[in-house]
Amino acid sequence: MNYLFIHSDADRVEEMIPSMSYATLVESLGWLTEIGVITEEDPVTMLVVARLVDRSRVQRSGLSAEQLREAADKYCNGTHWTPIYAVVKALESAQGFLTTAGK
Repeated sequence: MNYLFIHSDADRVEEMIPSMSYATLVESLGWLTEIGVITEEDPVTMLVVARLVDRSRVQRSGLSAEQLREAADKYCNGTHWTPIYAVVKALESAQGFLTTAGK
């Protein structure tokens, strides 16, 4: 499935989150924050955070700890959005899952 978003209708984008792969979700975090889908203390944000820290999703994603670290850096340093603390912490936790799984 291709998640090329050509509209800014946050409600429609929000509906797509449950069907996004883990990698697509990680890749889209900045954009989702920029358009207002991910905000502080919002139920959708809590869904995103829950998916980001789901160990089985993290391990099945095929992403490495380094890729998650890069995604977290990119998200934290975005110029068009303010990073959401819970999302940053979730990415850090996901990195930890992959780091400890390799030991």
